Amino acid sequence: MDTGSQGIRVGEVVGGRYELAESIGKGGMAQVWRARDLVTSRDVAVKFLRPDFGNLQQLDTREQMAEHDVLRARFRREATLLRRLDHHGIPELYDQGSHQGAPYLVMRFVTGVTLHKFLAQHAPVPLTVAVAVAVQVADAMACAHTLPVVHRDLKPQNIMISDDGVIALLDFGIAKPLGIGVTQYTRHGSTLGSRGYQAPEQILEKEPTTCTDIYSFGCVCYELFAGRPPFVMDETRGLVEQHLKVDPLPPGLYAAGVPEVLDDLMLRMLAKDPEQRPTVGEVLDVLRPLGPRPGDPEPQPRLRPDPTAPLRQPRDSPVERQSQAPAPTASDSHTDPDGEWLNAHVVERLCAAAEREIHEGDPDDAVRHLAGLADRARAEWGSRRPLVRRIWELAAEGLRLAGDCGGAARFYQGIADDLVRGDGPQERADRAVLRLRVAECRLAFGEIEAAIGVVEVAGHVAAGLPMPLASHVEKVRREVDTDITERLADPGAAQG
Repeated sequence: MDTGSQGIRVGEVVGGRYELAESIGKGGMAQVWRARDLVTSRDVAVKFLRPDFGNLQQLDTREQMAEHDVLRARFRREATLLRRLDHHGIPELYDQGSHQGAPYLVMRFVTGVTLHKFLAQHAPVPLTVAVAVAVQVADAMACAHTLPVVHRDLKPQNIMISDDGVIALLDFGIAKPLGIGVTQYTRHGSTLGSRGYQAPEQILEKEPTTCTDIYSFGCVCYELFAGRPPFVMDETRGLVEQHLKVDPLPPGLYAAGVPEVLDDLMLRMLAKDPEQRPTVGEVLDVLRPLGPRPGDPEPQPRLRPDPTAPLRQPRDSPVERQSQAPAPTASDSHTDPDGEWLNAHVVERLCAAAEREIHEGDPDDAVRHLAGLADRARAEWGSRRPLVRRIWELAAEGLRLAGDCGGAARFYQGIADDLVRGDGPQERADRAVLRLRVAECRLAFGEIEAAIGVVEVAGHVAAGLPMPLASHVEKVRREVDTDITERLADPGAAQG
């Protein structure tokens, strides 16, 4: 097993570019350093995977090696997720690599304080301040849930308030994409999440959904509004039992001035049954009208940092998302996205690279590059050119296999609507398969009834097709039908 990260020291240069300045945090699986980017002269955060943390010492050598493989895979998945999450409240990934045998990620460095420290210094906070924090966290969560990705470890320690008041949602180390073909990186018997913020289904080791984040976020919001967590240790019941069996009291009972609509929202967010919790969009619909508005005065007494500032003094881009990628890789050379016109031969090579990634079961740079060029290709070449459809099909299939259900569904739907022409047997079969794939992707968002309807229609279409085409449609139809059956039988397990 690797032990390199134990010897990392101040002053070392990582990747020939990032000079380590100080260790700023250590968690269960990673250590984070502040570093100076010698190319841009900016501070960055460098996160190393720790191979030396305590619970591995309790395992035998074989188990340690297996667990370390899981942690490395989870670390790689964090990098993949950060590349896809484009939101000013989620620090972007700049670079990644390995140093002394330890994998590392390079991300935007956020200066400020954690919400945990902020509340310790300023609680109880005025309602508008609490709402300003909650709105910004929910907005970042909405970006993740749209993919869909579940964070799985929302807590005040993973929420940063930057010096200019912008909220940053940190640590996607145990975050998980939901959808088709998503690999689990959790050892049996290990419960992810943090004590006091785990949803009941996490405590019971069931698979997470976006509703799981809503519960954890509900615990954070409750602390913001009530000045205390929804449950605290007492002489008769522990935290776990309370999260599993006890209904929380409205936060308005602990703090004056909490409106009834917030009491109701908190209780719904903390419902034991995930199906009874609101979506993050519904949470935002309640929170936004209660928050500060443009032009409002700053809170008194003054706060530094002030989480209301981004809402009171909105800017078009609260945080400049810096372009700080490493030197171009081989896959980057397939296309020239800044060129005036796309080069068909270059794009064909990129398609070939994407096909290899899909065949190998590891959709990565080429697939993402194709997805980024798809709209441009259709605009420049029109919808009749076969290469355009090939681009869209590879992007759709690659994103589906990578677990990006939202992105894949958009491409599958676009092909069905605009790139399949005619009404012959082949076209009818193609549309049926594409709509089945859309339904399959949308299952990750809980759209089961709609998927059932698509499966039924596909069965009727297959019945009227020649045998080879009917067999293909029927094969995909059975795949989606099986997924629906599993989700209906066990909605939690079907999410992962």
